[in-house]
Amino acid sequence: MNELIKKLVEAYGPSGFEDQVRALVRAEVAGLADDISVDAMGNLIARKKGDGSGLKVMIAAHMDEIGLMVTHVTEEGFLRFTNIGGIRAHTLLGNRVQFADGRIGVVYSDRIKDRNKVHPLSKHFIDVGAASREDCPVGVGDAAGFVRPFTAQGSRLIAKSMDDRIGCAV
Repeated sequence: MNELIKKLVEAYGPSGFEDQVRALVRAEVAGLADDISVDAMGNLIARKKGDGSGLKVMIAAHMDEIGLMVTHVTEEGFLRFTNIGGIRAHTLLGNRVQFADGRIGVVYSDRIKDRNKVHPLSKHFIDVGAASREDCPVGVGDAAGFVRPFTAQGSRLIAKSMDDRIGCAV
């Protein structure tokens, strides 16, 4: 089960960009379900028919995770962004993020004179190593998910997106 959880929590899947997670879940349930479909909203629906003698059970889980969406590329090639989901600005500095194509970036912020102030989201940016806007391989509307490895420590599991993906593993 830990290997499945690891695959799911390390997969890229910010809200609205859950294709990778959906494909993983679909592959896992393919041999178990009688019918698998995806609706217009991107929900994966897997059905297993019973013999009609027992109770009906539904297991619901969500595949998405919090992330960042690019809103502007600066002349210097840095990415301004907005949040996808509940993100607190003071937790972002130094975080690694990954875009759908696998490109990695790091979150930094503009200099603010008072280091005791919380830097607002509007003062943060992602550096993907681009030297200019023209050189930047990431564009407005691209989404990034956070990069955090799965770790098992004794009976404890540590990872991003656990609230989202444990239900998918079940």
